[in-house]
Amino acid sequence: MLRKEQEYSVQRKSAADMAALLQRNGIKTYVLKGEVVSECYPKPSHRFSVDMDCFLLSENGTEDVWEKGNRLVEEEGYRVARGFYKNSTFHLPWLTVENHKFLTPFRGNARLKQLEKLLQAKLAEDAGEDRFEGTYLYRPPLMVSALFLIEHAYSHFLHEGLTWRHILDWAMFSRRHQPEMDWTAFDTSINAFGFRKFYESYVRMGRFLLGELSEEALTAKDKMMMADVWAPLDLHETRHGVKGKLALAGNTWRARWKYRHFAEISMPHALWIQVKGFLFMKNPTLE
Repeated sequence: MLRKEQEYSVQRKSAADMAALLQRNGIKTYVLKGEVVSECYPKPSHRFSVDMDCFLLSENGTEDVWEKGNRLVEEEGYRVARGFYKNSTFHLPWLTVENHKFLTPFRGNARLKQLEKLLQAKLAEDAGEDRFEGTYLYRPPLMVSALFLIEHAYSHFLHEGLTWRHILDWAMFSRRHQPEMDWTAFDTSINAFGFRKFYESYVRMGRFLLGELSEEALTAKDKMMMADVWAPLDLHETRHGVKGKLALAGNTWRARWKYRHFAEISMPHALWIQVKGFLFMKNPTLE
């Protein structure tokens, strides 16, 4: 655990140094997962992580600063990969950073596009007063973090598979923020964006992991999800270009049982969304 604590300290310094660089250039760095989740654990440095998702906003609200942030990082000597429409990626000391142009994989998906607009609007409205102590790393509004975590886990479940860390992250985050969360608005969004079937089992799995539910109390669907947690991950994101898209399609085909039980769209519909997005929406916008 000492090594893990040391890695956490180096990762935090890397993130803070990056945020300070961006702040000097009129950019606010919002943390989408990372420390937003780890601070919900009894000992934050014991939450295993090697990456940080962030979203950049202009201090004056007029610039599109995603690419500006990429260039600033490059000027510091780091290589920035821009091959994915949703985010760029670069590697700082002990820390991989995903700089999000978009928060969700909405390409071709009208419902996720509406979620994307909602999340970005809430970020744009934020006063930018809630920073991690001693840094220029900002916490997003609570609703943004909550919906981002659910969509992220949902996408992982359908396309690659879940891990116990996904489940524990939500259990710890929701427990920490239980008093101040607007759960009525959150539940409305869970229904509006098609997460309900997934979310119900996802929450029960967290309660099982924390010892609040026995295995006998889990439903048949919950146990399907548990089997997926124990199964090896199928990481299509390690492949790029056409090979990556074919791997994603293969994952979607193998996950057809997940679409039957946990999604509000069918597996063929999901494949059509992927094909439509790849062929006709190479560089999507929110217009």
